[in-house]
Amino acid sequence: MMDLSHYLKSPTLITILLVILGLLVARLFELTTLDTLMIIMYFLGIAMALNILMGFAGYVSFGHTVFLGIGGYAYALLVYFYQPFAYLQKAGYGMGAFLVAIIAGIFAALVAGGVGIAVLKLRGAFFAIATIGLDFTALYLVKGLVPELNPSQFFGAQVILPASRIVNKSFIFNAFFLTVVILIFLNYYIRKSPFGIGLTAIKEDEDAAEVLGVPTTAYKVIAFTLSGFFTGMLGALWSLNGGGVDETLFNLGHSIDMIVMIVIGGLGTVLGPIIGSLIYYELYDLLLVHYPGVNLIILGIIVAIVVLFFPEGLIGLIRKYRVRGVRLRDLLE
Repeated sequence: MMDLSHYLKSPTLITILLVILGLLVARLFELTTLDTLMIIMYFLGIAMALNILMGFAGYVSFGHTVFLGIGGYAYALLVYFYQPFAYLQKAGYGMGAFLVAIIAGIFAALVAGGVGIAVLKLRGAFFAIATIGLDFTALYLVKGLVPELNPSQFFGAQVILPASRIVNKSFIFNAFFLTVVILIFLNYYIRKSPFGIGLTAIKEDEDAAEVLGVPTTAYKVIAFTLSGFFTGMLGALWSLNGGGVDETLFNLGHSIDMIVMIVIGGLGTVLGPIIGSLIYYELYDLLLVHYPGVNLIILGIIVAIVVLFFPEGLIGLIRKYRVRGVRLRDLLE
């Protein structure tokens, strides 16, 4: 039989389960609106998706907003033009929407895999700059091609779904929830797997990892593709919740949101993106309401303080301490 005692003693696993339980309790007892819960899950999801590449492998990508956009547009166009997908998305209390989002995510993964083979030959700042270029390339392609698909109905690159193609919000919540839960446990699994160890070796010293036999190119492309796939799924569900999609889904700000959440929480950890996304959501909401116009400046200052004084993020800071003689670094992942 499987020994569960080891997992039950894991603060990381317990925290994960508490976060998942908290989302369920908030939904069942209607502690907040569905829209609020989906924004929280969106932040949590995109942070966990980028963590596969940036947190574990150490590659900072400003181009992940591309996969949000591809996923969003793929979903919207599939259900707009193809009746079977429109029917499927309304089936199974959210399972249908989840399946269509998977198809949209596959489009994003194909682009991520193809682009990853090329751009992952670059490192550091050169890789980050290349991914910024990817943002603008994808944006101009969408702005040029999408209006041609239906000039009489699409306003620019904006695709507004008709009422018959819009899904009940409770179904969207279920699809979002399932996607985020899978992402969280995937991060937890990767962190402990040989694949995750290989990605960590790449982050620490890529040349040394290659000498030691780590297939660095393959690992990086797999991580980039996985990350792009789940980001595309989240972009699809996010656009579905909004009733359509427009070119703002390619806004660089989405990528910056992902990076900031991981930096605040802690790079290379499972709990970091979770904690970082929850803190970032509260900060974002509070500052946007009370300090509109300067909210981004204040967020920038907060991130600068974290980078300067807590470079390993909040989880990294906590892991420095001991509890009853036990190092938290050995417990928190």
